[in-house]
Amino acid sequence: MDTMPYVMTPKQVAGYLQVGPDTIYRYIRQGKLTASRLGRSYRITRDSVDRLLLITRSTSSIPVRRYSREEMLTFIKGDQLDAQTESTVERLIQVRERKPK
Repeated sequence: MDTMPYVMTPKQVAGYLQVGPDTIYRYIRQGKLTASRLGRSYRITRDSVDRLLLITRSTSSIPVRRYSREEMLTFIKGDQLDAQTESTVERLIQVRERKPK
C-alpha cells in the first residue's frame, strides 16, 4: 500500500527520505528538487521526489529521460490491448488453466 501522499511539505519529504528539512530546502534551491511555492511555503509532488532519487542514485551509467505526463499517457495507451487481442489472451488463459500441470 502506498502511504506517501502525492503532494507534501518539505518537512514530510524530509521525513520520508530520512534527511533534515535543511537538506530538502537546499535541494530546492539547487534545482535538484522541483517544488511549488504557495505563499510562504513549498509543496513538493511525489514525482519530484522520485526524480530526485533517480538523479542522485549511485549508478549513473543508466541514462534517465524525463517524460511529460502526456508522453506517459501515450505510452500507456499504446500498451493497451485492442478488443480482439484481449479476447485471444482470455481464451489462451482459459486453455492454460484447463491443462494439468
